[in-house]
Amino acid sequence: MPVILIIPIGKINFMTQLQHKGLISIAGLIGVGKTTLADGLAGILNASVVYEPYKDNPFLARQFSGCPEAALPSELFFLLNRANQLAVENYHNNSLYITDYIFQNNRIFATLSLDDRQLAIYDEVEAAVLPVINQPDLVIYLYDSPENCRSRIISRGRDFESSISCHFLARLSEKYEELFNNWHICPLLKINCQGLDFRTKEALAHISDLISQIPPFTPHIKQ
Repeated sequence: MPVILIIPIGKINFMTQLQHKGLISIAGLIGVGKTTLADGLAGILNASVVYEPYKDNPFLARQFSGCPEAALPSELFFLLNRANQLAVENYHNNSLYITDYIFQNNRIFATLSLDDRQLAIYDEVEAAVLPVINQPDLVIYLYDSPENCRSRIISRGRDFESSISCHFLARLSEKYEELFNNWHICPLLKINCQGLDFRTKEALAHISDLISQIPPFTPHIKQ
């Protein structure tokens, strides 16, 4: 049975608040199953999925292959596209949305990919877009070993991901653990994905049931 960690915050019934409206964001390593889970939960919860725009990033393949000149434009592409996708004005009060990423992905990848000069430029742009970002009502953090995630990456056969190593995934995993060890924005479900296949009805029903069991919490204030 996967290890589940639930971090509650507060006083308002979670499912009552989340029903038919709000934002669920799914986080985790490349290849852990974020998009598969997002698609599956969307069918159960009658939600719309907002996908990470990796297919549209013209710099991503060169960034993954180790080209330093591609790192900053690639990270700024993701930052600005996610800022647009997550802008508060784009979310309707009576709709439920699921993203297959969290906005904090940007910071994690930027710190691993950019030098100090590039990171300073990134910081300026990030500071400008942060005030308009819609924060999630729930984060689902999927985790698995770098080796298992690397195996899934190879199986799906995306050319631009072929250079992703277990070493890089391990560094990413450390950054995610640091982030969520200090998480306070909203409730967090931490799910060990070993043995779970989010393409099955059983796995999706299990996650949906866990969401329904989240204790009450005090929601963050959305600007």
